[in-house]
Amino acid sequence: MIRKLLFSFLACFVLLSGRLFAGDIVIFGDSQLNEDAQRSVVQAILKVKPAIIFRVGDIVDNGNDPQQWETFKNINSELLKTTEYFPAKGNHENRSRFYFDTFPNINYKEWYAFDREGIHFIVLDSSSDLQPGSPQYTWLLKVLKRKNREVKFKIVIFHHPIFTLGGGNQDEKIIGPILIPLFKKYGVSAVFSGHSHNYQRFLYAGIPYVVTGGGGATLQDFVRDSVYIQSFSKAYHFCLITPGKDVLKVKVFDVNLRLLDEFEILPRSFPLDESPAIQ
Repeated sequence: MIRKLLFSFLACFVLLSGRLFAGDIVIFGDSQLNEDAQRSVVQAILKVKPAIIFRVGDIVDNGNDPQQWETFKNINSELLKTTEYFPAKGNHENRSRFYFDTFPNINYKEWYAFDREGIHFIVLDSSSDLQPGSPQYTWLLKVLKRKNREVKFKIVIFHHPIFTLGGGNQDEKIIGPILIPLFKKYGVSAVFSGHSHNYQRFLYAGIPYVVTGGGGATLQDFVRDSVYIQSFSKAYHFCLITPGKDVLKVKVFDVNLRLLDEFEILPRSFPLDESPAIQ
């Protein structure tokens, strides 16, 4: 009887607090060679105790150098032990076998998807073909069409950003015209990328497009402007997502846990109204 009452109390607490599970989610990327900066970011992340971590690529500078992967594992050893740790492949990983050896949980998949915390996570390889008819595009379309009443949010993660103010060409891989219509049509809630070594948040067609490339690589300034920009910081940082019943609350912290930005990700359904052309 006591056990039943305790379970009911906990269930009510979770419902009222809006939390689906007990764990927060961290997303960040672009570490490469600066070990001191990497350690600062990791130490800050350890203080918030996430349950899940996603990397948006460029974990090391040269994916074919086994010593760099050993350095990564040394710096991230505590996080690798205490969290679920998921990577997206960047251009610096070089399709290396060491990338897959380091993350056996992705089963040698270059792109993959799964559910956690009421969120459907979709991890792409922006260095591989995404043209219509390609294996990755065909897979992505199937995944986006999937419906699950337990999942309210869809978050897509890949390395090369569609929108960026600097640290790379705007839509360097020319995937915006391919992906943006899919994201709009199939209710993607947010998109996270890296490659540019800074923090940027854009809003286009109601979808936040976040660049979180401040994981340790040399920081970069902005070199252009955009009508869609909402926030920019030249700082080492990480994004912390707190899942709720009907909203994902996102806070962006620097290595001193100073708040750089905060916003909310809302559930989206499809179809959506047509949006203006990208300027």
